[in-house]
Amino acid sequence: MSAKPPAAPPVPDIIWLCRRLASALQVDQPILSALDSVAEDAPSALARPLQTMRASVRSGRRISDALVQLHWPSFVWGMVRNGENRGDPAPALALIADRLEAEQAASPPKNRGLHAYALGFGRLGVMLGVGLPILTALETAAAAAPRSQAHDVLMAARTAVRGGAELSDALEPLAADLPDMTLDMIRDAEREGRLAQALPIVADYLLDEAAQTPHRARKQEV
Repeated sequence: MSAKPPAAPPVPDIIWLCRRLASALQVDQPILSALDSVAEDAPSALARPLQTMRASVRSGRRISDALVQLHWPSFVWGMVRNGENRGDPAPALALIADRLEAEQAASPPKNRGLHAYALGFGRLGVMLGVGLPILTALETAAAAAPRSQAHDVLMAARTAVRGGAELSDALEPLAADLPDMTLDMIRDAEREGRLAQALPIVADYLLDEAAQTPHRARKQEV
């Protein structure tokens, strides 16, 4: 039997690492020194990831390579890799922590369908904001909501966007379960050239709606 791949640490630990490592790198610590300083008081769940990251850097590879090896979420390693390609992973690490904190701070969802869309749209906006191509970002955003209608919709939208459609036009026939306001916000943002900035706002709205009772959500939309 093949060995089971290691599970990613709990989301709060991922937030902790991203925030601490971003802070260490922002004061111009060399990457190995930054990893060593973060490891000094890291949660136990991060001991192995940090060891793997340090080994990767010492061998001339990147932190993102280690995160792929560790089977961390593609949103995390994709954002880190994009930052590394730009020569500074610190802003990407801080943005990862910001987005995951927003998701964690939301009330427990009563509508898991809207919650899945919120995860996808929030991460999509962050990735577009740092310059990831939209097709890559859509695929990674879909991975935030596996085994859900949102996953299927985002992947179908990716196909339509690859064929030349705008994201809002791609979503409209696919996402009938989304509040009309959501698609209106996305369409307006596309027209104004601020899609990356608007999507996290859409996501936060959906996180709030997902936490409401179905009766209240319907009343607010009316």
